[in-house]
Amino acid sequence: MRVRQFIDEGLGNSAHLVISESHGVAALIDPLRDVDYYVDAAQSEGARITHVLETHIHNDFVSGSRELAALIGARIVASADAGLEFDHHPVRDGDTLAVGDVLLTVLATPGHTPEHVSYLAQNTVKPAEPAVLFSGGSLLVGAVSRTDLLGHEHSTGLAHQLYHSLHQKILPLDDDVVVYPTHGAGSFCTAAAGSGSTTVGRERRTNPLLALHGPAAFCYASLGQHAQLSDVL
Repeated sequence: MRVRQFIDEGLGNSAHLVISESHGVAALIDPLRDVDYYVDAAQSEGARITHVLETHIHNDFVSGSRELAALIGARIVASADAGLEFDHHPVRDGDTLAVGDVLLTVLATPGHTPEHVSYLAQNTVKPAEPAVLFSGGSLLVGAVSRTDLLGHEHSTGLAHQLYHSLHQKILPLDDDVVVYPTHGAGSFCTAAAGSGSTTVGRERRTNPLLALHGPAAFCYASLGQHAQLSDVL
């Protein structure tokens, strides 16, 4: 299992290609609209993109998933709660998907958006290899994503959901799980995040928002941080 990260510095967002090397197939997570680069990258790795996974409905960029479905026949995978009105494979918490030797497990992680899911990838041939979490807009590098983009009337409820997603779904994972978020430094969907990747253990030790006790304190701190970003924008 290999992971390639594609960072768009202008948008502050990343797409990720997870490759089953033994089978020559791959899944692409949260692609941007211009898809030729991903197709070329997969071909250079000797792989074919068979699935396109969406973690959530994006507020800040146009997804390339439908373009990839039309261009190469990739299957779109997205949360059943998104209510998408085009052909796709709807998934819910606990569902699994095999891409070659890579087993992807769906984790429902609402908060950034109500339908948000994350994908936990494990190498079935080498089970001792650390798992990889594609966290979308839930756990970020040193931060968490905004919960106010659907309107301030929803922000507190979504912040509570994000707190429980982090503490009930993500933080119980092993420390060595590698985390690849979609949103990073410069993204409209977050404040104070870094770019690249992290681990569950590193975030557990250093992420200030994860150290807060209880959803009320988390909501107050996270919404205050994002209000500062809204003022700047």
